[in-house]
Amino acid sequence: MAPLARLFAAPTFVVSRFACSLALTLALAYGVAACHGPAPEADVAAQFLNTGPEARYVGDEACASCHEDLYRRYQSHGMARSFYRLTPERAVEDFAGVVVRDTAGGFFYTAYREGDRFVQEEYRLGPDGEKTHQLVRSMDYVVGSGTAARTYLTEVEGRLYELPLTWYTQDGGRWGFSPGYEEVNARFSRTIPTRCMACHNDVTAPVPYVEGKFAGLADGIGCERCHGPGSLHVEARLAEPEPADSVDRTIVNPARLPLERRLDVCQQCHLQGTVSLLREGADAYSFRPAQRLDAHRTVFALANPDPHRISVISHADRMRQSPCFRESGAMDCTTCHNPHEGFRTSGPAYFNQKCQRCHPAGPLQAAMRTPELRQQHGPSAHCFSCHMPKVATADVPHASFTDHFIRVVTDDDRLAGAATARNDEVELTPYFERDREGAEGRAYAGMAYVAYGRQEGSTAALSQGVRLLDEALEERPEMGEAQFLLGFARMQLGQWSAAMPALEEAVRLGPNIPERLNALAQVYERLGRDPRRTEELYRQALRAQPAQADVRVNLGRFLEAQERLPEAEAEYRRAAQDSPWLATAHYNLGTVLLRKGDAAGGAAALRRAVELEPDHADALTNLGVLLATRGAVSEAEALFRRAAAADPRNANAQANLALFLANAGDLAGARRAAEQALAINPNQATAQQVLQALMRVGA
Repeated sequence: MAPLARLFAAPTFVVSRFACSLALTLALAYGVAACHGPAPEADVAAQFLNTGPEARYVGDEACASCHEDLYRRYQSHGMARSFYRLTPERAVEDFAGVVVRDTAGGFFYTAYREGDRFVQEEYRLGPDGEKTHQLVRSMDYVVGSGTAARTYLTEVEGRLYELPLTWYTQDGGRWGFSPGYEEVNARFSRTIPTRCMACHNDVTAPVPYVEGKFAGLADGIGCERCHGPGSLHVEARLAEPEPADSVDRTIVNPARLPLERRLDVCQQCHLQGTVSLLREGADAYSFRPAQRLDAHRTVFALANPDPHRISVISHADRMRQSPCFRESGAMDCTTCHNPHEGFRTSGPAYFNQKCQRCHPAGPLQAAMRTPELRQQHGPSAHCFSCHMPKVATADVPHASFTDHFIRVVTDDDRLAGAATARNDEVELTPYFERDREGAEGRAYAGMAYVAYGRQEGSTAALSQGVRLLDEALEERPEMGEAQFLLGFARMQLGQWSAAMPALEEAVRLGPNIPERLNALAQVYERLGRDPRRTEELYRQALRAQPAQADVRVNLGRFLEAQERLPEAEAEYRRAAQDSPWLATAHYNLGTVLLRKGDAAGGAAALRRAVELEPDHADALTNLGVLLATRGAVSEAEALFRRAAAADPRNANAQANLALFLANAGDLAGARRAAEQALAINPNQATAQQVLQALMRVGA
């Protein structure tokens, strides 16, 4: 057999994860105490000393030392059980024989217990029923109180990743894909953004600019999420047990807030639109109770002409539409929910009593027109089952939530779940009034369209975002994140030259933000601009955050293109160490080792890439080239065929398969693969050589 040409597929760009991650919240029962009159709206935040930056979070243990009874009762609340380590004592799942299949990707998933350890496994099956691929990940943490679902995180090198399977607790319990995985199976690669952790856990210490990496983790949502940081309160009450007047201004008591600010306390986590973004200068933990939520976040939802579909998934938002809320003038979340005590196991009578405080059964029955209605509205009726029906949602499979729009529900009034866009027609509407006009509003609308376009792969949304941002930034050029997203959107649309000015301005406004530096470096590299400036941008991003593995891969690829192979190898190795599941790092390491003549090291790195990503066509084809040149013909053929099947649009994979088939004597197959490669890339040299050779022999 004639030697095969060594062809190494060109490494591809690695674009960092999108800056403005969409919030993902579970339906927890938030609330605030109601025991005193509210403060006036105008200066409410200024009345509490712990709304300022000097106040520090101290943790629930400090609260428990003086509020022992409240702390003890709160442990039964869903919020207190929103995040914790999975142990045998806390396991409630049925692990017997669970198998969930991803039909699109051909993966199977199962969850099982090994002693005191719990794991999820991904595998594929060959024609003979044997496993051809297998990855196992530990189930280290549980997210969710279990009211609707329990989702699991695994920890690797201090970084948290979501796992594909979730235990849905309703209707007896069942396993299914985690929210979003049925649409796009992220397998084991979905890191946990700080925005997600901020609502599923208490205040943590995120590592700057690295998703899923935290210096410390709390255990459930704590007291300070509703009352604000407690350091000033602890210091003051240790010095003097009672405040000087009737109001303790060292800690926020939500009951003393005006209605809108009380609702903001709950909606910091229970307001979920189609797109939710942090405002300029805000971070995931910058909001403090008593402040205006719209000063920290902006929320947009798909325009919703259908009244039977929900646009903004928020219990408080739905409650606002209720006659109970509009007519009472005082109703809030704590009217029905005790924020200091669990209620999920209290039974229907618990909430019926809440309803009957305002709607006593006697007068209510007397107002009914028919005997049937009078019977339905007796003292033991389950008010909420009719007036607050359960709604199934598209984004959280196998689960439902209680619609908090309290009303008389007719058959024509039942909801079908969250609104969705049709085809590529997208219209986003703002939730907060301040985003409905002006340059700032247009800027955040543009950012929302870019976020939506990136999330859904919508070029129409990206283009709309570019139009809005171009217009808004004429008046508000100081908005650094808007500048970055304008440049990012242009990159996604292939407008590389047009992306540069916005990214340059974004870097000027935020010179130590890795994501902006990385994006600008990629534009420079794509356009062939100043190599020294390109390298410095990558290195500046890594100085700001050395754990940015994606940026390190980009720097390594840049160095490799300059034939600085030892330096490139070092960057790839560090990236693979910091992010062991990043298949691109192992693949690029394998290619550079092969170029350096280290066949054994290159093969090991390529095999690791294929283990992590069994459809990595470039890794498969390069490993096939290596094995073919070493005489492992059968294994090489299998890899070439896998590569071509995994990515039929990969010209290198098709060309290598053509060359192999030609050398193996399958001339018809070689012609088909070569022609396919040239249809993808007319300049593919190996495919051209194969066709020329076939023509010479008349095949």
